[in-house]
Amino acid sequence: MKRKSVLRHFKLFILVSLGMILTQNYFPLINPSLAQNPKTFEDIQGHWAQNCIEELAQRKIVKGYYEDNTFRPDEPVNRAEFAAILSQAFPKINRREKGVDFVDVPTDYWAYNAIRDVHQRGFMSGYLGSVFNPLLNIPRVQALVALVNGLEYKSSQVSPQQLTKIFEDGSDIPEYAKKAIAAATEHWLVVNYPNVRRLNPNKPATRAEVATFICQAISEDQKQALVPTQYIARVSISEPPKPDSEDEKPKPSTPPVTMQPQGTPPIESRPESYPDLKDLKVQRTAELGNIKAELLSDSNNTIQLMQIKITRKGELISEDVIPIASLSHPGVKTVKSGRVIDFKVLDLDNDKEPEIIVDLLIDEDNNRKSYYSMIYRYSPIKEEYRDVQKKWGLISYRLNTENGNIPLLIHYDQRFSQNFQAYTPEQLPLQIFQYQFGEFQDVTQQYQELLQEHNSILLQEMNKRRRLKQDLKAVVAAYLAQQYLLGDANAGWKTIEELYQNPDRNQFFPQLRQWLKKTGYMEGSS
Repeated sequence: MKRKSVLRHFKLFILVSLGMILTQNYFPLINPSLAQNPKTFEDIQGHWAQNCIEELAQRKIVKGYYEDNTFRPDEPVNRAEFAAILSQAFPKINRREKGVDFVDVPTDYWAYNAIRDVHQRGFMSGYLGSVFNPLLNIPRVQALVALVNGLEYKSSQVSPQQLTKIFEDGSDIPEYAKKAIAAATEHWLVVNYPNVRRLNPNKPATRAEVATFICQAISEDQKQALVPTQYIARVSISEPPKPDSEDEKPKPSTPPVTMQPQGTPPIESRPESYPDLKDLKVQRTAELGNIKAELLSDSNNTIQLMQIKITRKGELISEDVIPIASLSHPGVKTVKSGRVIDFKVLDLDNDKEPEIIVDLLIDEDNNRKSYYSMIYRYSPIKEEYRDVQKKWGLISYRLNTENGNIPLLIHYDQRFSQNFQAYTPEQLPLQIFQYQFGEFQDVTQQYQELLQEHNSILLQEMNKRRRLKQDLKAVVAAYLAQQYLLGDANAGWKTIEELYQNPDRNQFFPQLRQWLKKTGYMEGSS
């Protein structure tokens, strides 16, 4: 027994000694060779993780390489490099552990402070007691476990037993890591490229993969679309996870959920009487895959009450009752009735889980009409549908599916309608939305080609109005707003100063600058 103990300690001594030699002599330039923080790198153009990597570089969380301005996204990350990234990404996490000097991390080692820091904050621990193994490539599973530990994430909806249903290779997850991977999945930290259902837990994490884990962790409520949504692992969509053990009996089936309107309509907005639910009839039906949606209402034309029924795989999941009067919003006292413009099932966010979309034209007080949309999104964890409501205003959106990825919802900035009394697309700035993570994201500035096309339309309208001696203010404001989005404001002002020769130009131009600042187009401009 004594000889075995001596032999074990001798092996550990050899391992540590070799590690220190390699650390000091063979990798002296790992940190000094890292570049400063350019906005992009030559070898990530078109890469699936490009947006995320560029965001982290901008925040000085990751760096590239001096010699060729590359990021090398597919190279593995060792434990020292991962510690350095964690230290930069989460400086505000409280220190919970005492400082430890690992025997294979000298005090003059480039990552000494970072390794000590992330250990104290609870992200990483020693590999073998007081041995850290800084040059060992970190597996994907260990990177995710470190994040879960440091951020103190817990799982309340996803259990370790469900992992084999969520991931094709879930049985490869080490036993010690299962609870942490369940928590990481629930909190949308897990990114799997190219197959979202393959975790590859024991494969060395690449620089791009680590970057996307970090992006998911720092994105507030996962609302920033830094990582393509199709690679973010979530609870299985095709089949809700079932218990693995016979002892874990499935819960008895429950009746379909009836979702109540989000708020009680104000008394003055309610009609004298609503139709009864039993009087509603199916007016529209839409299907996609195993999702079927039905819209029932009291009329096939003007309606006061409607119900949305959603069926998955033949099982009725949701029956949402919507009095049209409940769609009132600030500034509108009365919603009298509505009319269904469109009803469809479409995968709006490209996550392979279709949304149900109801487009309405609402009759408001003072004989005004507004376009309105309700989008129902399925939560695989809670096994229910929740709706997001969007008021478009006097102009409806136009769906553009030519993007090839996530559909675009083309709209126009309604603030300009109110300020300039302009009500046609030819007088308003373009607004482009995508529906992601249950919310509408404004992505207008990402589509420069569409902005340029619309600016051509605005210029044509401007010249036509000049010829007819009609008011130019709205279209001038819209054109300049888009020039700011295109990053070419100076050329825009030059064009406007040539075209707008009205006597009030000395008063109008300063007012226009104030308006563009107020609406955010001239943000930070003088």
